[in-house]
Amino acid sequence: GWVASGCRPASPTPVAPEIVVVVTLSAQASPSPTATPDLSGQLRCAVESDCILAYRTDQCCACSAIYNRQTVDEDRGLRLENEPPGYQYPKPRSPQKVCPLVMCAPCPMPPFGLVCAANLCRAAQTWQEIWAACADLEANQKQWCHANAATIAYQSGNEEQAATICSSQTDMTIRGIPSSEDCLLQVARASMPVDPQASARFCRAHLTALLSQCLNETAFAIGRADVDSALALCNEIVLLDDNDRWQKDVCFHNVAMSVAKVDLAQARQICEFMSQDIEQCKLDAENPQGVP
Repeated sequence: GWVASGCRPASPTPVAPEIVVVVTLSAQASPSPTATPDLSGQLRCAVESDCILAYRTDQCCACSAIYNRQTVDEDRGLRLENEPPGYQYPKPRSPQKVCPLVMCAPCPMPPFGLVCAANLCRAAQTWQEIWAACADLEANQKQWCHANAATIAYQSGNEEQAATICSSQTDMTIRGIPSSEDCLLQVARASMPVDPQASARFCRAHLTALLSQCLNETAFAIGRADVDSALALCNEIVLLDDNDRWQKDVCFHNVAMSVAKVDLAQARQICEFMSQDIEQCKLDAENPQGVP
C-alpha cells in the first residue's frame, strides 16, 4: 500500500543539549473540500488533472493534503508529494523546515486517487472512482487499491462487482498466490467482525487457494460466541495440501483457546480434532492468555 511518513528528510541538526525534551506532534489531516469556505480557492478545479497532493515545507510534521495545481505552483511553501526527479516549479521552493528533537506521528494514508467533482478537488470515494484510479498506480499500490475498491463495492451491496474488481488482477501474484485471491480475502475480512457468516459465504463463492485460510479466520472471528458454528467451519476445510492441514489444525486450536477460560474440559476435547500437536494444544488450553 501507500507508505507515508510524518516527517520529510532533514539536513543534519546541531548537537543536542544535555537535557533533551522530545515533543510528539500529531499528523496534520488533509483539508476537506467542504471543511471551511476559505479552502475552496485551493481546491477549485476544472478537470481531475488539476488536483494533486502536496505538503508544506514550512511546518513540522507536515502531511500531504489535496490542492489544485495552481495553488502549488504559486505557493513557495508547497512541494508535490510524489515529486518527479528534476521537477521544475514555476517559483523557487522554500527549504524544508528543520525540526530537531521533534518526533512526528504517522500521517494518514493518502487517498488512492483524486477527482474533480462540482469543481472542487476531493479524494476518490466510490468504488468506481477508486477502481479507475488503480490503473495509474505502482504494482504494490494497485493491489491495495483494488482491495479497497472491491471492499467498498461489497459493502454497498454489490458482491459480484467486488469479485469482478478482484478478478481484474490477472498479472500479479503474492507469494505464488494470485493477487485476486488475496483481494477477495481482504473483502471477506472487512465484514468478519460484524458478520462472519457472511464472510464465509463470500469465501465459499469466490475463493479457491485461500478458502481454507478464510474459513479458519472466520471461525476465529466467531470464537466462543457460537462454538458449534466455529467448529463447523473448521470441519469444512478440505485437506488438499499441507497448508490446508495446517489451517485446519490452527482453526481447531483457536476455537479451543476461545473456550478454555470458561470450559477447560471442552477445550481439551476440541484439541483432539487436530491432526498433530494435540498434547501441546491441551497444555495451551490450561494457560490460554499466554497463547499468541
